[in-house]
Amino acid sequence: MRFPKIHFILLLLFSLFASVLIAQKNCVITGKILDKATGETMIGATVHVDSTDIGVITDIEGIYSLSLPPGSYTLNILYLGMAPGKISVEGKEGEVVHVDFAMDLARESALEEVVVKATADRSSDVVMNLELKKAAYIASGITSSEIRKTPDRTVGDILKRVTGASIQDGKFVIIRGMNDRYNAGYLDGSLLSSTEADRKAFAFDVIPAALIDNLVIIKSGTPDLIGDFGGGVIKINTKSVPDKLTQNITVGAQFHSLTSSKPFTEFKTYPGEDLNFISSERDIPEFEEGGLRLSSNYPTTEEKEKLAGISKTFNNDWSSSTTNATPNMRVAYSIGFPMKVGESGRMGVIMALNYANTRRISDNEVNTFDGSGQVSGFTDRAFLRNLNTGGLLNLSYVNRNTQLNLRNLVNVTSDFNVIARTGVGNYQDALTVQNTANILNSNKLYNGILSFKQLIRDTLMAVEASLSYSNVMREVPDYRIASYTQTPDFPEFRLQLGDFFNSSTGRFASHVDENLLGGAVEFSKKFNGDKTHTEVKLGYFQQHRDRDFSGRSFVYHGTPDDQTLDPAHDLGQDNIDATRLYLVEKTSDDLSYYTGTSETRAVYLMANQSIGKDLKAVYGLRVEDFDLDVHNHKTNQPISKIKETDWLPSVILTYSLDEKTNLRASYFSSVNRPEFRELAPFSFFVFDKNAEIRGEKDLKIANLNNVDVRYEFYPSGGQLISIGGFYKHITNPIELSLDITQPFTTFTYQNEEAADILGLEMELKKKLDFIGGGVFQKMALYGNMSLIKSSLHFEPGSQAKNDRPLQGQSPYIINGRLQYDDPDNGWTASVSYNLVGRRIAYVGVDPKYGDTRQDIYEDPRSVLDMQVGKTFGKLNVKLTLGDLLHQDLIYYQDANQDGKYTESTGAGGSGDRLMYIYNAGFTTNLGLSYTF
Repeated sequence: MRFPKIHFILLLLFSLFASVLIAQKNCVITGKILDKATGETMIGATVHVDSTDIGVITDIEGIYSLSLPPGSYTLNILYLGMAPGKISVEGKEGEVVHVDFAMDLARESALEEVVVKATADRSSDVVMNLELKKAAYIASGITSSEIRKTPDRTVGDILKRVTGASIQDGKFVIIRGMNDRYNAGYLDGSLLSSTEADRKAFAFDVIPAALIDNLVIIKSGTPDLIGDFGGGVIKINTKSVPDKLTQNITVGAQFHSLTSSKPFTEFKTYPGEDLNFISSERDIPEFEEGGLRLSSNYPTTEEKEKLAGISKTFNNDWSSSTTNATPNMRVAYSIGFPMKVGESGRMGVIMALNYANTRRISDNEVNTFDGSGQVSGFTDRAFLRNLNTGGLLNLSYVNRNTQLNLRNLVNVTSDFNVIARTGVGNYQDALTVQNTANILNSNKLYNGILSFKQLIRDTLMAVEASLSYSNVMREVPDYRIASYTQTPDFPEFRLQLGDFFNSSTGRFASHVDENLLGGAVEFSKKFNGDKTHTEVKLGYFQQHRDRDFSGRSFVYHGTPDDQTLDPAHDLGQDNIDATRLYLVEKTSDDLSYYTGTSETRAVYLMANQSIGKDLKAVYGLRVEDFDLDVHNHKTNQPISKIKETDWLPSVILTYSLDEKTNLRASYFSSVNRPEFRELAPFSFFVFDKNAEIRGEKDLKIANLNNVDVRYEFYPSGGQLISIGGFYKHITNPIELSLDITQPFTTFTYQNEEAADILGLEMELKKKLDFIGGGVFQKMALYGNMSLIKSSLHFEPGSQAKNDRPLQGQSPYIINGRLQYDDPDNGWTASVSYNLVGRRIAYVGVDPKYGDTRQDIYEDPRSVLDMQVGKTFGKLNVKLTLGDLLHQDLIYYQDANQDGKYTESTGAGGSGDRLMYIYNAGFTTNLGLSYTF
């Protein structure tokens, strides 16, 4: 199944239609009205323009919007039982002025006045701080205005800025030092599935940063959240209703120090692939079942002719080209506009398109070991090209009592990678290699959600419901390896032919198609007493998932002649012949196919209770019924079945020491369930690690008990100082480990008996105006740090190293950013730093059971970014220097047990055992953004 072009055609037509709308000359004054004591939105508050008869009522989101001629205005904010507020504001022609306001109780304060200049989104960070301060959960977040001050291009980049979070491989999030499998994600309220064929993880680099309104990481469980998480829940909200007709176009160019203007090699591409439409030319042709299988080890002439005949129907074009790499580019366009519906309703439409084409060259080393020592050592030159295209279409309707949203996100990412490998394939046999791999991965994501909220009886009751559908499709349409080898006995390089794709010349293709259909309904009712205010929620959630996977592998057999070390010639159409080369299928029917289905049903009851002025309690119970089945649809054999009901209680207590200070404590129970892929026995060959990854059908569900405490201080205006601690006990934690029973490097999944994690988190968002006036008035410091220690308990007879941490867990995470922002002259600047402590990437064994099979660590890597920007009217210019330190990404075995990577001094040296090293470069980005 190919991704339909009609999605993009419709979005383009819609863009052309919307572009002809005439922009209003008025200014727009908009914002959100909140209850200062509870953080809740004030629905039905009156916002009146002083000395006029113009006024509006805030809607179900607490939002007001006024379209006024340019000028200075005073807005009066009124709500029964609350102290009136006043806002003085100035708006210019065509400008959107965002002013949010928090109301006090009438008996506690008199008139409050806030004077704000016309600066778009100036108050969004303040609002998020207030919402997090009054939230029922323990969380950290980042808003679109903060995102714009960073060099981040994807959600994967954004996440490393959030307290306790770090990023692995540029796209997988680690929260509180725990592996990515312990996280859950929501996009616009829809639960996300894994995008990967070989791990339980969502690749957050598929979502462009420009489409994000805000992002929150929730670290404490509540009954209305999915129970399958342990690190955190990532809630991503895309942009919603605009306040006026707004269009924006962004163009960016990136120069990579190791790539731009350097010779860049690519295999042949086909029409449309530069726009992410993968050509059907790459498809495996249709032929009779078993048509390429051998009936014996010595095929007859007739069988060879049949094999060759079918092989000729494959795409046998192995041609490649080398050109100087052009600068990486990205283009994004968005348009949004509101429409007034009736007296109090408004409808909004926002659409966005994005395109990015990125090339990168990396020089790498890959070493492989077995129980006796080093087996191979390779030097790779990787030519990596990534295409990212996508779009967003959100429709919203809102009035005082009703909210209706339809949100759609489409994204396609493709990797066109070529890896040229040289080195020693087998030290014992003095076998040297010269290999070329052509690897194409294509990921397609669609996420759509229809949500509805209705208030009943003047906000005391509410009904919320949603329907969501997601599709994740991952294809490897034609993964090719051309392997040439030589030995002292055969000094001329020749094609390596054999029966295994991972060690010979061959081709592989796979297809993953996963569908998620979900629905939820929630009823809530508020009960107000003299000193106690309680909101009770009763909800039901159901999600159905189904995944279909198939993988096929083929190797070359025959007796080739006239070998040239050029795959385009040696493996081209002219050399496919019964007397020379032909393909043989080596697909294992019992291992290479699986179908997975799962059903998750949950019911929950929770209370959000304010007791007096200072104490808030959120408590309740979620009961999840989980039913998973994985079977081989090719052989009709069962693989794994899990059926379990989990009772997941939670309680969060928040005590306000004063108006600016919170003390929180929480407990919640959660689970971590195996993914379809982790249970399936299929083995996938990862070329850049010279290793296979396979599943384990007997994995068990992990159970977690989680405790948090946190102190929060909110000085003023979006500032925050917090410190907190957490403890987690995990029964049956799931880890990715080295299977030492296999002669070839193989990673698989396993349960350990238990794990304990103890952590400390600190966060700071502080303006520097306390230092003095002038430039310090416009500067702020953002920083967070996590210190984490984990320990494991093992089953009797385990060969694991006793004092090792949990796989994927980092002992520390450090993020910092110094920000300068002057809205008066349009200058911005920032310096950002990120560091993650070393972590076990792959679990091994205690050195006494195999010195070369011990744990494989990822070495810490510092990342330093700098950015400067200037706004000229409607044009914004940004210059970003990314990864200035450009440290290599290193994986190693700590052979000398000194807790850090020490480069080996050679044979018999005291250094560590290098497994993988991936070269990195720095980037220079120039971006232009124009809003009209």
